[in-house]
Amino acid sequence: MHKLIKKEYINSNLFKIFFEKKNLEFIPGQHFSLSIPGKSINREYSSYTSPKDKEIGFLVRRVEGGIMTNLLDKMEVGEEINIYGPYGSFVLKDEYLNSKQIIFIASGTGIAPFVSIKKSFDLNNYKLFVGIREKKDIADSDIFSEDKSFYSISRDKDLSQNNHYKGRVNTQLKNIEFIDDYQNSIYMICGNSYMISDVYDILVKEKNINPNLIITESFF
Repeated sequence: MHKLIKKEYINSNLFKIFFEKKNLEFIPGQHFSLSIPGKSINREYSSYTSPKDKEIGFLVRRVEGGIMTNLLDKMEVGEEINIYGPYGSFVLKDEYLNSKQIIFIASGTGIAPFVSIKKSFDLNNYKLFVGIREKKDIADSDIFSEDKSFYSISRDKDLSQNNHYKGRVNTQLKNIEFIDDYQNSIYMICGNSYMISDVYDILVKEKNINPNLIITESFF
């Protein structure tokens, strides 16, 4: 059982939630299964924190009708949860850290494992592409360099910052000039399955990227 330590709201529906870490160990990019005692439901979330952090944290979007997201939203400090894991192989291999450019591609809360990875390694050889609905959905942009991050925003009209673009992330990726040496890069894609499928097709069918250089993690 892990006690809730704190919650930090990015907006009314998007928040970070932190629990006691205890003896949990994981590789950046892996995920855990969360289960609230007395509720016959569990959901998987990628760690938003680094293995070096003192707590374990997750990035959550509250969804209308979403049982787990609403339960997490209502949890109060001191309440407990079951955390099982870690699970998954959505991780950076050691040989990629220095020899390849790493392209992070996310939709919504799919940015969570990339935050964990960025906080864990001294990365400079990366680019980040994120698809969100509105500017208020941007989470911890200070972790990533502005000149290496690109936000595709589908609903806001006033996009004043240089790294903000109108549209969806799959459309933005068609502008391959944002990626230097894209044939010699590792692609990590995390988010909803429709985005992953679209981006995968762009990379493989249009940009002739070797599928072995693409790693995916589907949230739903």
